Amino acid sequence: MARYLTFQLYGPLQSWGGVAVGEVRPSGSHPTRSAVLGLVAAALGLRRSEEERLAALESGYEVMVRQDHPGALLLDYHTVQAARSRRGRVYRCRRDELRDQVDPVDDLATILSRREYLADALFTVCIRPRQDAAWSLEELAAALARPRFTPYLGRKGCPPGLPFGPRVGEFADWETALAAHGLDPLAEKLWDAPPASARAFGDAAAAAGKAGEEFRVRDAVAHHGRRQFAQRIEYAHATAPAAVRQEDDHDVPEPAEA
Repeated sequence: MARYLTFQLYGPLQSWGGVAVGEVRPSGSHPTRSAVLGLVAAALGLRRSEEERLAALESGYEVMVRQDHPGALLLDYHTVQAARSRRGRVYRCRRDELRDQVDPVDDLATILSRREYLADALFTVCIRPRQDAAWSLEELAAALARPRFTPYLGRKGCPPGLPFGPRVGEFADWETALAAHGLDPLAEKLWDAPPASARAFGDAAAAAGKAGEEFRVRDAVAHHGRRQFAQRIEYAHATAPAAVRQEDDHDVPEPAEA
């Protein structure tokens, strides 16, 4: 038996970035490990400059994500006008930045990009601590229920559409822990019929003994401040879908006092 933290991720729009080159900004089909831990870090109130604490979060936990509803892929043709920077000038607002341009036509550089989003996707996240975990699961759950920083699902324009509903429990394995976290009753509106199957994505330890696929992904954080990522192996396998829970229970255990 081991202890697990589970919570849900739903929003009208989500975007889980991967390797992006040039003007194309794709989204993965599910939250990456770095995105999940980054969300938890924001809930805890960790700043990007706190490299040691962020590294402790990265090394202290294993992550698995169940894809409950894949959502629909949405492509946004995006245009941004960025005024050219001027040495020694600090702009307090967008109006000041634009007013300072000598020739608005020539001095405004238009950036074009294509950005992918997942519309109405739903995921359940499962986290298990390692022996050197710096925070208890109760502390993580309390932070997700009352985040220190505003949480978002991949991009700042993608706020959560439902509470995370974190739960902590003791289970035999990952599958049991995920199955015990029923889907939010509002999730029934996402599909015409309940899904017959689901897919789970996780670390090597999370997917041990499961027949499935493996992928090489670049979402292992090497340095937070410089946003550098290294490669790792991610495992995917089929899993049983969760049933919709009868009661919307978002009780969160309080962290134990030190």
